[in-house]
Amino acid sequence: MSRKNTYSLILLVLLLTACTAESRKEQLVRQEEAIEAYIQRKIDSGEVNADSVFYNGGVYRLVYLSGVGGEAASGDSVIFHYKASIFNTTRYYDSTYQHYPERGILGAGHYMSGLEKGLVGMQKNEEAEILLTGEQAYGNAGMGILPTYSSVKFEIKMLNVVKNH
Repeated sequence: MSRKNTYSLILLVLLLTACTAESRKEQLVRQEEAIEAYIQRKIDSGEVNADSVFYNGGVYRLVYLSGVGGEAASGDSVIFHYKASIFNTTRYYDSTYQHYPERGILGAGHYMSGLEKGLVGMQKNEEAEILLTGEQAYGNAGMGILPTYSSVKFEIKMLNVVKNH
């Protein structure tokens, strides 16, 4: 391959990479707008109180039922049931069908980082939705039926928080 063709190929790869990054940014903006519109509909309908909505960099938590006891923090053991779906579409998992709740330690790498951010601060018996933008969910890896950068919704019922520190 000639030097000119090599430079042209490098330029094409750089251009495609820049376009992909820009389209990802646009996708993230659209996802956040859709999630915020969804949250506003929930607030307007009275399903959730505006004071019960938490945001942490692409992670939204809507609290429907307040919990009791200490708030979950990194290092704590958590036990919860969850239903997971692609935001506003297909449900792909429901732990209640298995009759086995999810168990893990926050901060130990058991969960994707976005879900961990949403679980931190939850209390025993709390019921909430955790909404993740594509970057906070499975990112470019996707997962099974989930396309890459899909925004995801988790419906969580925190069964217990055990303080480990």
